[in-house]
Amino acid sequence: MARVGLNDLRAWLEGILRALNMEAENAKIVADVVMRATLRGVGHHDIYDFPSRIRGLMDGSLTVNPAYKPLASFGAMESWDADNGLGELACAFAMRRAVEAARVHGIGLCAVRASNHYMAAAPYVEWASEQGFAAMLLCKGAPTMGAPDRVEKVVGTLPMGYAFPTDRGWPVLFDACMAYASFGALKARMDRGEPVPDYWGFDAQGRPTTDPQALSKGTRLPIGGHKGFGLAVLGEMLTAVLSHGCVIDEPDLVHGQASPTSHTAIAMRTDALMSARSFEARTGEMVARMQARAPGLHVPGQGSYASRQRLIGQGSIDLKEDLLEQLDTLCGRIPAPALTRQS
Repeated sequence: MARVGLNDLRAWLEGILRALNMEAENAKIVADVVMRATLRGVGHHDIYDFPSRIRGLMDGSLTVNPAYKPLASFGAMESWDADNGLGELACAFAMRRAVEAARVHGIGLCAVRASNHYMAAAPYVEWASEQGFAAMLLCKGAPTMGAPDRVEKVVGTLPMGYAFPTDRGWPVLFDACMAYASFGALKARMDRGEPVPDYWGFDAQGRPTTDPQALSKGTRLPIGGHKGFGLAVLGEMLTAVLSHGCVIDEPDLVHGQASPTSHTAIAMRTDALMSARSFEARTGEMVARMQARAPGLHVPGQGSYASRQRLIGQGSIDLKEDLLEQLDTLCGRIPAPALTRQS
């Protein structure tokens, strides 16, 4: 592990994106998303995914500065084409559009197609909660999840998240998918050599497996059986269908994406039906009552907030050497200055 200053990391993120000809405002948005994701302290779906972003921008498989195209709108709802840009840019755009619609209508929905991997839902819904909104973000990806007791891959895992402000100093924030584990969580298990429960899914031959690597190549099963599967189907409609995107395994005839991705952001004004202060007091009361019934209860968002505060307080983060080696190699190819380590 090597220690890196948070200010150095943010500046480096913006700098390397600018070196790849990304516009300054876009680079700032992407850097903010990566920092928010990384400060959660989970070790995946964050800075550890950033090398793939650099490679995609370098080889032209990702649009550096996407030109968003409006597709349809009605009242508080709209859909856009994200021009095969980074998922970080597409989802930040969608959430900002949803928030602006909510300012006018009380609630706003923005669906985007031709997006890409967005790291995690947390950074976008966290940002919206800081603006005083309750928010959700949903993702449609490739069909990698089965139905209960089926080995076929029939639907995406529906990575999603929500956040809403409270008077506790931190938002209630949830980030998960409808499979028992995201690929990032499986990769973490692979790295640690840890098995997974055999009810999480099947290997490529349709056999139950406890090997996370075999599961990553096979079919993951939905949480809660038919309940998780039903929510994933709903998510496909809210994302792929509303965005004019590709449903399930439909080929992308517009951009030629190998794995067409759609996202939908939903935002609600917390002061629409009561004052913002009353909303935060009531959500704070909700948290307090749950914790009173179960002392020590972990409420969604509590852990990521604690991690964020700890890392900001120390002003640095420890990153794995193999990640830093990847980043150094990519910097040499661009070329761009390497990320500075603290002594």
